[in-house]
Amino acid sequence: MTSDLALAAPERLTLWGRLRILLSTGIARIVLVGVAVVTCAPVIFMIVKSLTKQDGTNALDFSAWQKVLQGDLPGAALVSLTVCVLSIAILLTFSSLAAFGFAKLPFKGSQGLLSLIIVMMLVPLQTYLITLYFNYSNFDLIGNIPAVCLLYGTTQLPFSIFIMTNFFRAIPDELLEAAVVDGASYPRAFWNIFVPMARPAMVTVGVLAFIGIWNDLLLALLFLPTPGQRTLSVVMASSQNAQVFDVSLVMAGSLMAAIPCIIIYIIFERQIAQGLTAGTGK
Repeated sequence: MTSDLALAAPERLTLWGRLRILLSTGIARIVLVGVAVVTCAPVIFMIVKSLTKQDGTNALDFSAWQKVLQGDLPGAALVSLTVCVLSIAILLTFSSLAAFGFAKLPFKGSQGLLSLIIVMMLVPLQTYLITLYFNYSNFDLIGNIPAVCLLYGTTQLPFSIFIMTNFFRAIPDELLEAAVVDGASYPRAFWNIFVPMARPAMVTVGVLAFIGIWNDLLLALLFLPTPGQRTLSVVMASSQNAQVFDVSLVMAGSLMAAIPCIIIYIIFERQIAQGLTAGTGK
């Protein structure tokens, strides 16, 4: 009798453990489904409103998308894409070089300089925006797309250097030492060894920068005032009419602005996770 109870007890414990695991898994799935519904609901609302008439019939209508594709938004999207690509190229170049120096080639005062750069992440852009505008105006750089791309790239350097430095620190120092022993210079070791290994961090920095620059309104509105140089966010903001508000047109334009960010994030989701978590265990 005692032996039977002893054999049955582990079975009861195992059954209870399984029920507890199933219950916790079910609750987690319900919570995740709820979060997904709340997250996707605005996008679904935008899609429905952009494809239906607003006369009360809710009939299927593609006129809003025709107006969007035939208007100024495609050209503005091309300008936004150009600004994003150039800005990200500048950002990745400077941030990767600086992070490699801080992580693998420390010098006297490097930690203090890195701390100062990290502190700059806490300084809002608005605090020195007026100074930037006057400097750009004095050098006649207002409306200069390469100069504005340089501005976008440098304003995001602190966060990018922080991410890249943590990633490079997670790479063993022995790799650099072995490369130097084999006769490789520091630039060659950086380009042939560390840049390929740092691809997840670079993708993370690039995607986050793309989303921020693509959706930016303030800098583009101030530094690119020429109609032919306006970005997508500026055209969207300036096309609103306070007296006539076309919901379908606004939703179609908003979707056009949001789709590239969503696609890029979905494509590089895994690399973003690797880049953000790199170096946390060291």
